Amino acid sequence: MKAVRIHGNGGPEVLVYEDVPRPVPGEGQVLVRVEAAGVNPIDASVREGAFPTPKRPPKIIGSDGAGVVEETGPGVSGIGVGDEVFFTGLGIGMEGSYADYAVVNAVQAVAKPKGLSFAEAAAMGLVFATAHYALVRRGGLRAGETVLVQGGSGGVGTASIQLARALGARVLATTGRDEVTQTLKDLGADEVINYRTSDVPAEVRRLTDGEGVALVHELVTSENLTADVAMIAKSGRIVCTGQGPRPDAVVPIGAALSLDATILFMSTSNAGRAGVAQIMAEVATLAEQGKIRAVVGKTMPLSQARQAHEALAGPHVGKIVLVP
Repeated sequence: MKAVRIHGNGGPEVLVYEDVPRPVPGEGQVLVRVEAAGVNPIDASVREGAFPTPKRPPKIIGSDGAGVVEETGPGVSGIGVGDEVFFTGLGIGMEGSYADYAVVNAVQAVAKPKGLSFAEAAAMGLVFATAHYALVRRGGLRAGETVLVQGGSGGVGTASIQLARALGARVLATTGRDEVTQTLKDLGADEVINYRTSDVPAEVRRLTDGEGVALVHELVTSENLTADVAMIAKSGRIVCTGQGPRPDAVVPIGAALSLDATILFMSTSNAGRAGVAQIMAEVATLAEQGKIRAVVGKTMPLSQARQAHEALAGPHVGKIVLVP
């Protein structure tokens, strides 16, 4: 079969499209014929070596995918050959999804939402699991609250906007690109703020009549945490999902103390494989109800994974998806 592997760490040039042996599912695993694989920032981090993984090169990368169960291993029940599934969480301790076939732990394989293409399902994996874990599990979002999504035009950002709206929140979002404003509003953002041309804290205070937001979903923590504290209401929460360009951030302690601020950090992997699968089942239900949708920005052949990673590093909206 064909797959995209890395033999060492580095830039997009280390991605090699090559022939590899077709894998065999083991105990509690299924073999999935991959019809689409989502491209995520974590894939780039694994490629660069910035996210150390138990599975060392040479290795197939890729966290997300969707496809058809081709074979089941011993001890698998509740899922069978021919079932259409989507999944997330590969490429860390096992081979990834950038391949014609992928071995997936059965607990990670979730029934593909009805009405979604394989590309759309693959695009919903990690980003919606991350957004749900941030807003619901860590942030405790309640209907009627106001949420600010810091970095609304990326994969997690577009997922967070949709989930917050589906959960009954008022949604504010930031972006650095005016041309995506209407797209973000179509996804559920009530207001979109260009952080390059606006004073975001002042604009948030204006839009909330001076009160601030109940919850900030922060995707660029090292850049924005100080401003986030200035934008939350009393007893407001900040859920930090993405690091940003630096390894640390500044917290204005006096302001945070005065607001009874809660600053939460998170990693979706802490939910465990079964926990993430449960989240994805909830996401699938919302998708089938038409409350959320995948945002596929670009579809590319698997053989062009290198170009896909180059595109990932630049400005884009939604998800890049590879199709074998």
